[in-house]
Amino acid sequence: MKDTVQRLVSPNLSEVVRDELIRLITQGTLQPGARLNEVHIAEQLGVSRGPVREAARELEGLGLTTSRPRQGFYVADFTAAQIVEIYEISPWIHQALVEDFATYSDAETCQTILLDVDTIETTSVPDFSRSLLQFRQRMLGHVHNRYLAELALSLFRRFYIVAALVRAEDGENRIKRIIGTQRLFWSALAARDHEKAIEIMKGDSRFWLQDIPPRFASANDIREERAQATSTQPRPAAHIARAPLISNGGADEFKQKPLPR
Repeated sequence: MKDTVQRLVSPNLSEVVRDELIRLITQGTLQPGARLNEVHIAEQLGVSRGPVREAARELEGLGLTTSRPRQGFYVADFTAAQIVEIYEISPWIHQALVEDFATYSDAETCQTILLDVDTIETTSVPDFSRSLLQFRQRMLGHVHNRYLAELALSLFRRFYIVAALVRAEDGENRIKRIIGTQRLFWSALAARDHEKAIEIMKGDSRFWLQDIPPRFASANDIREERAQATSTQPRPAAHIARAPLISNGGADEFKQKPLPR
């Protein structure tokens, strides 16, 4: 995965900027609590500030950024309690998806999605997370209720961010579990066993509720300790000569690497 920002050419720039900001967050270039410098982001992406601001506002609606009066937007720094809420809502979203597929789709459609599970990349955790989100986006293309599809996509994007922010040493086993759950879920839907599909996702959410929030609390503690240590150190004058693209890490990497033409 490249660390440089890609210059953007798209008829819907705000959506492309949004996806680029999500990529930068998941790869760690934009850290939790980092300020989004709209001017420099726009320069790096080759767009005006308007699409950047629109993208930041959309991410705020997704809970991925926060705004502060007269200061701009910041990457959200999730708490363990917020992670709990994300995984608590997951069974309800999946139950609604099951009901949508039960009402408007046939077994053949569910079988097609089941086969699509095998296209998810598993070579590395970052590639897997990105490919899993893409799989879910393709799946949502089959959902009849578009409001439900939007809600589900918002949830899946949060999963994507959370997976990037919490580092786990057992990545291979976690990938196998997620792939296995997807196969079980879509096998149940293809067999028209809707109750089983709902129970599969309820059990999956219970597992992640026990696993993710404690890891996230530890990650937040580490970030707070680093922030406190940094705040006690004097900052060199050269560091404040120009406002960086982001405020707490990764700025030099942004500015030094040339953008592809």
